[in-house]
Amino acid sequence: MDQSTLNHNIFLKFEKLRETLKSRIYDQDDAVDEVVDAFVHMVCKPQEAPPRALFTFLGPPAVGKAWLARLLGEVSDDIAGFRQFDMGQYTTPEDAARLLGQVTPDGVQEGEISIFLKKNPRAVMLFNEIEKAENPLQLAILELLTGTSDENGPDRSQVIVIFSTTLGSTMYQNREFMRTFGQNRMRAQTRIMEAVSKEQKVAFDLLQSAIDPKLLSVLSRNYIVLFNRLSLDAMVRISTESLAQFSDHFIRTAKIDLKYANLRALATLLTLSFAPQINIKQVRQKLPDMVLEKITRHVRESLNVPRQALFDVSEQAQAFLSEFCREPSDLLHRLLIRNETVELTWEDVIGDGDVVFRIEKAELHRFPQSRTVLPDDLPPLRFSDTGFEDIAGNASVKKTLREIITVLRSPDQVKQFTIDMPKGMLLYGAEGVGKTLMGRAFARESELPYLYVSGGELFDPDYIRQVYSKANAFAPCIVFLDEIDVKGLVDGVLTPIPADHLVSELEAISSGAEDFVFTIATAQDRNAIDPGLTASGRIDIFVEIPEFDREARRFFIEKILEKPHDGKIDVDKVVRYISGMSGYDLERIGRDSALYAIRNHLDCITEEILIEQINNIKYGHKLDKKQIRNIEEDLKKTACHEAAHAVLSYLLMPHVKIEQVTIAPRYETMGFVSYSAEDFAGNITRGEIVNNICVMLAGRTAQIREFGPEGVDSGAANDLEQATYLAYAAIAALGMDDEIGYVHVDTLCENVSKTLFRSALEARLSRWLADATARTGMLVEKHWKKIEYLAEILVSREIVDGAELDQIMKN
Repeated sequence: MDQSTLNHNIFLKFEKLRETLKSRIYDQDDAVDEVVDAFVHMVCKPQEAPPRALFTFLGPPAVGKAWLARLLGEVSDDIAGFRQFDMGQYTTPEDAARLLGQVTPDGVQEGEISIFLKKNPRAVMLFNEIEKAENPLQLAILELLTGTSDENGPDRSQVIVIFSTTLGSTMYQNREFMRTFGQNRMRAQTRIMEAVSKEQKVAFDLLQSAIDPKLLSVLSRNYIVLFNRLSLDAMVRISTESLAQFSDHFIRTAKIDLKYANLRALATLLTLSFAPQINIKQVRQKLPDMVLEKITRHVRESLNVPRQALFDVSEQAQAFLSEFCREPSDLLHRLLIRNETVELTWEDVIGDGDVVFRIEKAELHRFPQSRTVLPDDLPPLRFSDTGFEDIAGNASVKKTLREIITVLRSPDQVKQFTIDMPKGMLLYGAEGVGKTLMGRAFARESELPYLYVSGGELFDPDYIRQVYSKANAFAPCIVFLDEIDVKGLVDGVLTPIPADHLVSELEAISSGAEDFVFTIATAQDRNAIDPGLTASGRIDIFVEIPEFDREARRFFIEKILEKPHDGKIDVDKVVRYISGMSGYDLERIGRDSALYAIRNHLDCITEEILIEQINNIKYGHKLDKKQIRNIEEDLKKTACHEAAHAVLSYLLMPHVKIEQVTIAPRYETMGFVSYSAEDFAGNITRGEIVNNICVMLAGRTAQIREFGPEGVDSGAANDLEQATYLAYAAIAALGMDDEIGYVHVDTLCENVSKTLFRSALEARLSRWLADATARTGMLVEKHWKKIEYLAEILVSREIVDGAELDQIMKN
């Protein structure tokens, strides 16, 4: 066989095309192979219907999809012509008519597609980002190119049609998918087409498929070409070419000698400075601008045009690059997941007729939380800038969370112990204790991005699916479900979040030790969560976030003291007063105190102002004494009442610290004794319950001792309620009564008969309260002088601090 025959052999012809395309397109050898193999099929198989071939190019943005389509029109002998239609430009009915053609009063006006096809019947037509076209337009294009032929229409038999899309491209961030991509292209094609079929967009305020199902069905039966993410090496090669081309043009036009001392290192550092999300199309366009801006600024500031401009890289920057790029295969993914970039510091060295622009320093820099990856691609991927060091107190909680982070960072040990990576954790606790803040700090400490879901988003199954789909694409990643015990109106009924779709997503999460998705959920009430969500193998790690400890409360007060104050505020005293308050309330204290000072023309905050705002938040605002009938008499009764509570509490419950005793009338109470919330024990004895009942009864007992029958008033209603409940609980639920014994009476009443132990319970309840009343009377009489003295102080000053009460009792 002679040489001319070999050259015309179709296989050798397409091998030459394959070689040419691979030399012009970086990192897309598999995509080139699929396209060229399809060309071989086109030649060797009879054509059934137009067009000649229908391709779908899928892949991340700016990886060469449009470039490959354009090159086919340039280098293939069988193709003559190329036209790219950017579908984002055809968004109105007028645009669609311009593309497809329309009937006018003057006759039929041909569209851009038909006009081009008639002139270029053997061309390549690229419909770029087809998902941006409205679905009716997508179907109209499909019908025009594949439907029944019109005798007056263009010849479509030889045209090659390419639809390109970036849908499903987040899957390219998933290492498991990339392994499938490399090992089994057919399976990868199936997976990504499934992902594309689930993508949605909003049109006329309605959700619809991003690509019409009919078009997607046709595309699935034709040639599907998957494009890789570009490697750092490919990006640097493109950047190097861009800088070299600019240099040649600049030298010819500006007559300044432009040189690069270390072109590859320079191109690499400049490319990495566009991280965390590097768009090579943007890099190719911006690099010449960056070089030109340096030269232009030098000329503008020095008023001197250099003969030569040299761009150089310092030894420090080169050393950073060598160390940083030791594992280039995973480098771009690490930058993206950690929200990091390479920050460059430049130094200009001006010589005799020349100037050197040197990258003096290169270092890693993490962007703050406000920056998100793919911000327009909902749900946004977030990065926390809050760590454990930013949260005061909760040392034991932080220790537990650090242990969980250690597990997430130890995939090799997880494999060694042959267990699955944990899938989720619940942070639960009262409102305002910092659950959300702690969750964000967990994300920061684990160095993982997170997807945040809250409120109405928790009720949207489609949104939840998108969240977990994106989390899988960027794995390892965190899904943050905030307040999953929230309830919302569904068809007019207050309903918990639907758990089924969350359970399905948790079940579908890979249990792999490396590409994991970890779910953080928060809730106020652990028991209000659907048990299916907290079953083993789902969200099965539970961490309670307690109320603020002393260190955390001190942090809030010290923040308040950054405002103008008189320098006389006892921090420890104020910290005692705010026990049991939530983060929301603690933030209010500083704001309300500042507003009070401004309203009253004061130049600083005082301790008195702080404590008053604390009491306003905890117990309600003070009442105007003019609004209270018999104010003087009522204050004396209240002083006697609260003094008795305080004295007996101090004597009978010394382990529970008293914050303050006050008779300042408020909307919720005429007076009160407040306690430190952190001093209450989890388990209490019978003796402690009896002592507590005596403290509750002390107020009325003292009032009767001082005022006789007039001392019996409504002020003791809450005391009697609590005393009665404590006695009942001790007898009916805690088995503390000598006669009824160790019987849980409540269980019998609920499950057997309501009459069981009824009479005995009534008798014993009366006995307990009678005994407590008698004991309280003796104690009040024994310590009457202290009660009387404290009451006098309260009448004159309204409030006695816990430390001052301690001195009164000791003296």
